[in-house]
Amino acid sequence: MKNIFTFLLVTVFCSQLTVAQTTLTTAVDFTATDIDGNSFNLFNTLNSGSYVLIDFMFTTCGPCQLCAPKLWTAFNTYGCNGPNAEVHFISINRDDNNAVMHSWESTYMNATGGYPQAFSGAQGSASAGPQTFASTYGIGAFPTMILIAPDHSIVEQDIWPISTAADFTPFFHSHGLEPKACIGTSINNNIVQDAFVFISPVPALNELNINCGSNKINSIRIIDNLGKIILEKSSLSNVSHDIFDISGIASGIYFAEIKMNGVQTVNKKFIKL
Repeated sequence: MKNIFTFLLVTVFCSQLTVAQTTLTTAVDFTATDIDGNSFNLFNTLNSGSYVLIDFMFTTCGPCQLCAPKLWTAFNTYGCNGPNAEVHFISINRDDNNAVMHSWESTYMNATGGYPQAFSGAQGSASAGPQTFASTYGIGAFPTMILIAPDHSIVEQDIWPISTAADFTPFFHSHGLEPKACIGTSINNNIVQDAFVFISPVPALNELNINCGSNKINSIRIIDNLGKIILEKSSLSNVSHDIFDISGIASGIYFAEIKMNGVQTVNKKFIKL
């Protein structure tokens, strides 16, 4: 009788482990500022054609610490959030502040960076405190990693178990996502998604309208999904707005690499019809 009772307990426990950590099948939009001061909007990133992997974690979580280096390797294997990456990796810290999250990255991922785009504190603020992203997605166990497709559907509700970085591969491969070289630098190494840089229309047909607010554009390059420069405008000065003729390029996914103010580079993914 005791053996039967023990078996039932183990069965119940194991069945709980197999339940998806989020029951949502469609993403809920959010906007936040990451730990490096960059603005991020989930739906804007998805609408650009990227998948988004969200890693829900907190820094004193033992399994999160064990998983972090595997996640970092996958982040590098699939393009480092760079201009040819099909998957944009983000980590959402449950309740620590920005300084603690920076320390986490260098300790548990890699001391020299770059890293998945990270958010912490109350809705991404610099102060510690609970934020609502995890509760919005119904996350009660950490780490939980989910994968969201460009059509806003949550195609992987719980990427687990992860024993090695290679364990991410079947999850990604089932959605046609393949390893990509890291081209340029990651979002944490001066490629930013700036709230004041806009491209339209998305998708685009003949022209790409680039508006950089008060920033001054130095050059614009159109890069294809393999990292090849397709079009380029250089030596632009004292302009914050440009209309780029893209009528001559084939349909597909591209990146507008915009260098501004002499130092800052912004990459915006867009679809050419």
